[in-house]
Amino acid sequence: MKAKPKHLHPAAIIVFLTQVVKDWWILLVLAIANRLWWWLLLAVFIVLVIEILRYVTFTYAIDEHEIVIKRGLINKKQTHLTYPKIQTFQTKQWFFMKPLGLVNLKVASSAQADKQAEVNLPVISMREVKQLEKLKQNATSNENSSEKILDIDKVEQHEQISQRYQIKWRDLNLYALTSFSIVPILLGLGFIYNRLDDMLPDGVMDGMIKNFSQQTEQVIFWDIIILIVLSAFASYCFIVQRYYHFKTTTYDEQLTMQKGFFQTDKVTVRLNRIQSVVFEQSWLRHLLHLTTIQALVAANASDNEQSGNVVVIPVVQNKASHKIAHRFVKWLSVENVKPTEWLQASRRGKWAIIRNIELPALVISIGICIFWWPYGVGSFILLPLAWSLGSYAGRTTGVGILHQDMLRIQIGHFFGKKTYYLPKKNIQSCQIKQSIFMQRTTLAHLIISVRNGNVETALKIRYLPRQDAHKIYSWFAE
Repeated sequence: MKAKPKHLHPAAIIVFLTQVVKDWWILLVLAIANRLWWWLLLAVFIVLVIEILRYVTFTYAIDEHEIVIKRGLINKKQTHLTYPKIQTFQTKQWFFMKPLGLVNLKVASSAQADKQAEVNLPVISMREVKQLEKLKQNATSNENSSEKILDIDKVEQHEQISQRYQIKWRDLNLYALTSFSIVPILLGLGFIYNRLDDMLPDGVMDGMIKNFSQQTEQVIFWDIIILIVLSAFASYCFIVQRYYHFKTTTYDEQLTMQKGFFQTDKVTVRLNRIQSVVFEQSWLRHLLHLTTIQALVAANASDNEQSGNVVVIPVVQNKASHKIAHRFVKWLSVENVKPTEWLQASRRGKWAIIRNIELPALVISIGICIFWWPYGVGSFILLPLAWSLGSYAGRTTGVGILHQDMLRIQIGHFFGKKTYYLPKKNIQSCQIKQSIFMQRTTLAHLIISVRNGNVETALKIRYLPRQDAHKIYSWFAE
């Protein structure tokens, strides 16, 4: 029996309008600053009419075999998605939607090829999401499609969770304090500062600059310190609210991650869609012996529409990282097993890596010196920094075969590193690249491609001895 199509909850109109404001907030601020009230009212009226039409023409139906989405007034579109094709469920729930039991749902399938989720239901009930999850589980388990839909409340009581992890306050604080989210915050403040002259009325910005220039050097110094401290506090609060009550669970061959204070995000992926497990360390977490465990998934599973990179464990001690990751991904070893043969760049290759970073730093430093002499001389501090970055990348990056069907790849960058554990069956391609100049030095680049979301991630091990690169290529080709 076909399900009757229905509209989204009326709150979807507010969600649509919120997205428009998010996309066009700069123009909105400029219109208010320049007192373009009539143009602003006209734009608001047009947007309101468009979003109401979008709501009226959007319907969905949850059938026993598929989800059916219909949308569009002039350019009508109809989407049919059967449950066996579903790879991931991703829900977002703002705090004001919780009392109403409403969520935003995105569903990705194995056939998806573009940047957008194949099914995006901005506002539906949580009960409908659970119904979809059970229909998906029934389809995966090859249950009789004519069987009645299971009672959701009863099923949940018997649902067995095989593994569970929930972040502790100590770990959440460590994760927030060792994050570098302050960098995008400072960049955002710089962007806003550059646009203030356009946003504020005439003369206001000039007055602010004049008042600031009249302050003493000591006051300016403390103003900068206070700005950095406030940005660091904002970064800390952002991370804490984003990963608040972070929880990872596995059941019925599915992995679920849930987090968030103001907005609760929940991602459910099939375990067999995990392409690689990644142990990531920034330089600060490396010094503190902390690791973040991530997974590359062959479907959209993150806030980035193209990415399948999800955090499984935000932060854990190095010595316990493999043991806890094995609880959720069984093909991963319990211990940190090292390859019998670790292949890295040769001495000449390491020098080439340093050279590739050092030369751009030298050009930049010379340019700064020419245009800002003599103060630009201080830019030559980039040269030892670039040398250190190249040396670290050369010493850290490498590849090795763990056993017949597993590859370990480690890539160093900015004094941090990522370690990939990649089953052979999940490797999309293996390439050896060699320029004309590299042929003389018998060096080569090894490029391993793995699916990440709807794109491929290329893992490049640079300047390997050619015979070492061929060892990995031969292992892959077997």
